[in-house]
Amino acid sequence: MKTLFEHIPFDFMPFHLVYRRVSVNDFQGYYHWHQGCELLFVHSGQGRVIVNQQTYDIKRGMLFFFQPFQLHKVHVEVSQHTPYKRSILHFDPLSHSKNLHLFPTLNTLFDRLQKGILNQQAFDLENDYHYVSEIYKALNHSIIRNDWQEDSQLFLMQMLSCIRKNIDHVDNDNSFYHLRPFHYSEMIMQWIEEHYMEPFDLERLSDELHLSKSYVSRVFKRETGSSLTEYLIVRRMKQACQLLQTTNAPIEIIAENIGLFNVSYFIQLFKKVIGTTPHQYRLSQREI
Repeated sequence: MKTLFEHIPFDFMPFHLVYRRVSVNDFQGYYHWHQGCELLFVHSGQGRVIVNQQTYDIKRGMLFFFQPFQLHKVHVEVSQHTPYKRSILHFDPLSHSKNLHLFPTLNTLFDRLQKGILNQQAFDLENDYHYVSEIYKALNHSIIRNDWQEDSQLFLMQMLSCIRKNIDHVDNDNSFYHLRPFHYSEMIMQWIEEHYMEPFDLERLSDELHLSKSYVSRVFKRETGSSLTEYLIVRRMKQACQLLQTTNAPIEIIAENIGLFNVSYFIQLFKKVIGTTPHQYRLSQREI
């Protein structure tokens, strides 16, 4: 199980661009989070993105916005005939958006996106596909020329402008909210969000959702590409990391707060998922 905090280096630039990466086999999506914002633009592919207890279909022209430290996963079905092509920008929201205050409407939109006031984190930009592709291409050329300072700021403003136009369209079309397909996995993730701090009870989950236990496990695997157990573990570890960073609570209390009452098992599981012990993780975060 590959699940971890993914550190994005912002040492030399306030952003990190992956331009038109292609996967045609063995794409291993996994739950992870990182310290900056992420803009994921899909050139081609099919599958689903899981974020904020919601699932979104992947297709050409989709743009996904991931907040700092937000748990998410990209589950893609790839082959030689259905490659997954994407461009990804990770960026430090503080330094990369420093000039946005000159554009109040875009600045407000970015603030809403970053702080999670909007429920929507996926935007269908198929109608602007060629324009967005050129924006990513121009930024990549700027990086190659080592002339990216102004262009990177322009890139963010252009992308926010595309998102704003899409949101305006959505807000004026109430039917949009009825067109997105319903997924059982979203109900399951929402239930876990409300109960992950308790000992897990599959029978209770299935009863409250009026589904059989076997179907709960099967449909979650089919819709997200991961097992229910894996998602629960990652969600608990994500909360444990937050508590280790923001509180001085003993390890035993943190384990109990995420529904694990065997501290030895918690430490073992944390090290397997995060790569270090809870105590070492807490110390490393205080050094940053």
